[in-house]
Order: sequence, then structure tokens, then C-alpha cells
Amino acid sequence: MAANEIDGARYTRVAMWLHWLIALAVFYNLASGLLRPVLPRGFFVWHISSGITILALTAVRVLWRLTHRPPPLLPMRKAEATAAHIIHFLLYAAMVLLPLTGWAMISANPPIGSPGAAYARHQAIANAAAQGQLAPPPRKATMVWNLIKLPMIGPINEIGRAPSALAKQNKLHERLERLHMLGGWTMLLLLLIHVGGAMKHQFADREPELQRMGFRRPARRFIRQEQK
Repeated sequence: MAANEIDGARYTRVAMWLHWLIALAVFYNLASGLLRPVLPRGFFVWHISSGITILALTAVRVLWRLTHRPPPLLPMRKAEATAAHIIHFLLYAAMVLLPLTGWAMISANPPIGSPGAAYARHQAIANAAAQGQLAPPPRKATMVWNLIKLPMIGPINEIGRAPSALAKQNKLHERLERLHMLGGWTMLLLLLIHVGGAMKHQFADREPELQRMGFRRPARRFIRQEQK
């Protein structure tokens, strides 16, 4: 591949920034979510904010991709190219669906100030007292980066407005929690395949795969002049 061809196979700077910002947020969310039981309690504090940020950045990235043609894939077998397209599509889907299921899970609580919320609070205090524990703090509005109030998904949130519907909302919350956890493990699997493929092209095939999404020009060892 000639030097000018390598430059032509690189992503735009906007795409690079979006890629790495989303990657950092995804790795943090996977770690803070999947490893929550064994990590310090404070490590999870930005999980929701990071998830909503992933959703927003992914929307921007999709719009950018639709309006800016991505560079062609590096030389590879047809089967590998097909697999790369499938994995990329699934990653985009996961970056949308995983934050949405988390958002839905947060929304699966009674509206703050509603009779359902008051009843749920009373139950929580009674359960804590029965177990000899301190009463949990009152539920507050969910904030994104302590700056923006996250609106609840109305149809899901409103289920628990009446105390009589709390059981139904709790079951929905449990289903969403299981779905969110399954999505997390699925995202991890997709990332392992994605990173493994990139490493294979970079080091086994000796193609400048990482340089396509890097801010620096490709290293000289990857610039192979075409034979004349």
C-alpha cells in the first residue's frame, strides 16, 4: 500500500475523536457495571452519566458517518470484510440499545412525589428497620454529570404512580435489569472480537489498522511503496 493510499484510508479527526471518547466511556461503563460487586462503591457514581453520554455521542457519530463516507477497509478476505461490517453494525446497535435499557430501568420507578413513590419509600423504611439497617435516602432526580436532569421515560415511569401498580413496575424493572446485564456481556464479547480483529490486521497481516484511527501519520514501517 502506497503512502498516499494509507492517508486515504484514515478516518477524519472528528470520527477519531468520537471513536476514542465513546471507547473510553464504554470501557468505564462495562467495568463499573459488570464488576460493580467487587469495585469500590464510588466507582459506579458516573455510570449513568457516562451511559447517556455514550448514547448522545453515538447519535452524533451515526450522523457524521451518514454525511461523511468512511475510508475503505484495508485489504482482507471477503469473509473478514463481511464479519467486520457485521461486528460494526452490532457495536452501533449495542451503543444505542444498552444505554436505552439503562435509561428505561431508571425510569421503572414511581414518579417522585407520587403516591406510589411515597408508598415505596414507606416500604423501604420498614424493610430496612426489620433488617436492622439504616433507612435508605429519599430518591432524587437523576442528574447527568450533576448538570442536567435526566427526564424519565414517561410511559414506564407512570406505571408506578399508583401504589397498586408498584408490583407490575417492579417486575418490569427486574426484566430490564436482566436485559441490561445481558447487553453488557454482549457488548464485552463484541469488543473482544473487534479488538482481536484489529490486532490481527495490525500485527499478523502487517497492515496499518491502528493508524487508520490514530491522530499521527502511519509509522514508516507500514508505508510500503508500490513496486514499479
